[in-house]
Amino acid sequence: SFFLSFFLQVTLEERAAYFAVSCRPITARAEDDMELLSDIVTWGEAYLDHWGAGVYRCARCRLALYDSRDKWRGPCAWPSWRQPLSEASVSTAEVLGYNGYACAVREIYCARCDLFVGHQFEDARVGRQI
Repeated sequence: SFFLSFFLQVTLEERAAYFAVSCRPITARAEDDMELLSDIVTWGEAYLDHWGAGVYRCARCRLALYDSRDKWRGPCAWPSWRQPLSEASVSTAEVLGYNGYACAVREIYCARCDLFVGHQFEDARVGRQI
């Protein structure tokens, strides 16, 4: 099927089909497809347990987004950071009613190319969490 062949086109070296799924605002379908594509290509989330020093960059345009010193083990299956490398690295948009969360939730996009990169959840204990 077209859908399966679309998914089979994505590798770590060739991600155009993955990038094509991203949209703003992100839809539930696009978010699910991006997660599935990421899982297929990396056999699970490759960077979740990666703790090497360095800078995490946008997969599409290579803009520096996060510093490894700000990474933490969040409650989900995706890497989490306390803050972006700079406020100019990302852009955000408020999300209302995201999956029933009571806290404030924002979508996060690369500030240069608008690739969807995740969500920011407000945490009353320690401020925002990405």
